[in-house]
Amino acid sequence: MGAARDGALIRATPSPRVRAVFASMVASMTRRRFHAVRASRGSLEILRKADQGARPALVVMNHCAWWDPIVALLVWRECFPSRAPYGPIDRDELRRFAIFRKVGLFGVDPDDAATLPTMRAYLEELAVRDPRLALVVTPQGRFADVRDEVVPRPGAAAMAAALAPDRAVALAVEYGFWVDQKPEVFLRAVEIDCSAASTLGWQRRITEAMRANQAALAALVRARDAAPFEPLSRAFAPKGTGTNPVYDLWLRMTGRRATAQLGEARSGREEHGAARARGEA
Repeated sequence: MGAARDGALIRATPSPRVRAVFASMVASMTRRRFHAVRASRGSLEILRKADQGARPALVVMNHCAWWDPIVALLVWRECFPSRAPYGPIDRDELRRFAIFRKVGLFGVDPDDAATLPTMRAYLEELAVRDPRLALVVTPQGRFADVRDEVVPRPGAAAMAAALAPDRAVALAVEYGFWVDQKPEVFLRAVEIDCSAASTLGWQRRITEAMRANQAALAALVRARDAAPFEPLSRAFAPKGTGTNPVYDLWLRMTGRRATAQLGEARSGREEHGAARARGEA
């Protein structure tokens, strides 16, 4: 594997201490940049179950934004911190941001046919040393809009067939604006069957789970209703609307929450517009 370090694959050099400090830094950055990080109800229980088990865990995510690896690190920190996280990244990006190797990322060339067998051998080697590792991967292999149907590359399925995980989760992520001036992160998780399967069998499971999960999350986000969500943790809960401090104060005084009024506000605007059209307002 020595040649792979400089050729097809750049190995991770994980440091628990660096990983913990880096996770704390990006958590603080996320709190500043986003109004909230919300998970659909039931998702956190599924993700926390990934902290159990004696064999590797697999988490597959859609890949729609630059923030995805940071969100993955936050989910790891909050939900399955007893497992050491690993994940592939474009090796050119890893050369630019070498600290990611300390976090657990390893560099691959997604367009090189030799990458798949090299990555498989590397992960099998890691699993011998750390049987409870968590492999977090974005099988699309490129940025893709959440409105596009998920088309996973076969790499994640091949890794699953090789590692035989006892926990597998499809994690959908989406970013959007509701009522606040800052965007929000939305998450939804579903379990994937971990019974023994070939690469083709895993490919089918991963594809079906990712597609259905992404569609379900999109429907929740479009509904603009906070009730089906809960914060990733208390630190990522929404804090006021951020729209206007006077408006926030009025909402608190009247015992209302901006996130709970999203549907009502939209309906009110629509009714007011219809009334104006009829000449009633």
